[in-house]
Amino acid sequence: MRPAAPCPVTRPPPRRLLAATAGLFLLIFGLASPASADERPEILNILSQFIASSTAAARCDDIDDDQMVAFLANQQMIYLQSVMALEDQHPEATGEQIAATLLRGQEDIQSQVGQRIDEHGCDDPNAQALIELFAMQAEWRPGRSPQSDTE
Repeated sequence: MRPAAPCPVTRPPPRRLLAATAGLFLLIFGLASPASADERPEILNILSQFIASSTAAARCDDIDDDQMVAFLANQQMIYLQSVMALEDQHPEATGEQIAATLLRGQEDIQSQVGQRIDEHGCDDPNAQALIELFAMQAEWRPGRSPQSDTE
């Protein structure tokens, strides 16, 4: 049974964790080296954030079915854009190689986020920020402006 999640905090996502996760994601792929970090497609950073946030939310929060369906639809779109970006950047790679690379990156991000939660718990500010990010990613509607507090 999961520990009860405290009320979400309103602070920005932990940039160090997100940046480190995105960088790790690409280095694990073997599709980017530290020297080519400036050339990596931004969509891969976004995909790594989706993976990290869903891992934390699954471990530490109660996710309702509607929220999960919305999140997964958005994540699928980001995943497909990531595949296309990698195909453009690495035309020599097969579809199977790209899929295997994305899966390895996903597994490593899930492992790192899970390890952090194991060590620091769901009340950790990084875990809470990722849970908040998950909620925002589930509410995101591509092509529409984010809702403001006045709407």
